[in-house]
Amino acid sequence: MKLITVEAKFSAETLDNAIAAFEASAQAVCAMAGCQTYTIYSSNDAASIVIVQKWASMEQFDAYRGSAAFAEIGKSLKPMMTAPPITTVASVDG
Repeated sequence: MKLITVEAKFSAETLDNAIAAFEASAQAVCAMAGCQTYTIYSSNDAASIVIVQKWASMEQFDAYRGSAAFAEIGKSLKPMMTAPPITTVASVDG
């Protein structure tokens, strides 16, 4: 199993819109083959969002990254980001 975290930074003015965009895409992502968890955490103090995802395999995560859903969320979020997102991938058992 792959545990993926994505940390994205936004301005305080765009944080609520960014959270809404992530939440709007969550159901479609969770329905994708191999997605076991897609949880959104936010910090108003740091104007950041962390997405914690669990995928059955790296191939299934890569399929998500190549999907229309991923392209759409990126299109809406990238203009709001104050820095490039940081993605961390770890292999975990169970």
